[in-house]
Amino acid sequence: MMVHKTLLEAAQSCDKFPYAFKSTEEMPVPFEHNGALIGHILPSVLCVLKEYNHQNTPSPFVISSGRVTFASWADTFEKRTEVMRVLADHWRKQKTFPVLTGWRNELYPVYGHKEIAFVMERAATPLFGISTFGVHLNAYVVNDDGEIYMWIARRAKTKQTWPGLLDNCVAGGITYQYKIKDTIIKECDEEASIPYELASKARSTNAVTYYTSTPNGLQPETQYIFDLELPKDFVPTPRDGEVDCFYFWPLEKVKETILNGEWKINSAIVMIDFMLRHSFITPDEDPDYIQISYHLHRKLQFPTPIIKT
Repeated sequence: MMVHKTLLEAAQSCDKFPYAFKSTEEMPVPFEHNGALIGHILPSVLCVLKEYNHQNTPSPFVISSGRVTFASWADTFEKRTEVMRVLADHWRKQKTFPVLTGWRNELYPVYGHKEIAFVMERAATPLFGISTFGVHLNAYVVNDDGEIYMWIARRAKTKQTWPGLLDNCVAGGITYQYKIKDTIIKECDEEASIPYELASKARSTNAVTYYTSTPNGLQPETQYIFDLELPKDFVPTPRDGEVDCFYFWPLEKVKETILNGEWKINSAIVMIDFMLRHSFITPDEDPDYIQISYHLHRKLQFPTPIIKT
């Protein structure tokens, strides 16, 4: 558990991918498709990828000192998807990377400039520094005195990632062919037993972007943020086993637990964003206000989702 002296430190613990590297040996190699940057590959992963590429005929990738691209024969969505499926499944069976023990059987879309380039297993995305997208819900109640109380989730100890830590009331990744609002409604039902009649009232309020690194790899991420003011008599209830329990806390308690390092790191910055938007954190009271905002809205270099109306 990492204790933070300030909320800026809490934000920096999530958005921590360097803007510059001290040596070329540390630099990740760009993963590109048709001129679009779609990911970053760490040197430790690249050396294993080179070995895999050499052992397969035809080789699925073209690997140089400056970038990785698909081989020319992988020229369709289906072929690229199959390349990534076979690779991830091979590394999983060989137990090459610990991150693949958290296999989800969830497909994430990987975006090019004007297309979805391919889809791949969610658990493998950090190995390629793939830009991923998710939804987070701030569920809250305003009491008779105008004070905000939040419904906070405790992640189940059986979760593959961040077990037992605090989390937003509802959160989840946006899988292939799911729309953003549909995802938040689905996750509300699965994680917190929030019915459609309430979940559909969730308001899209913001997006936070950050680039984090963990022992599992690189994770540039965008989270679409929704706020939902719940009735005072409604109590979220765990349903799918991903949440152990819910707490009902004032914002001061939420801030205290963030500083204590009790939160999943990206969920902490979603909560910090909520506190900024609701004036619980103000520029007059927090000298790091602007620096905090920078770490909530990092400009990522990757293509963004192709939204079909």
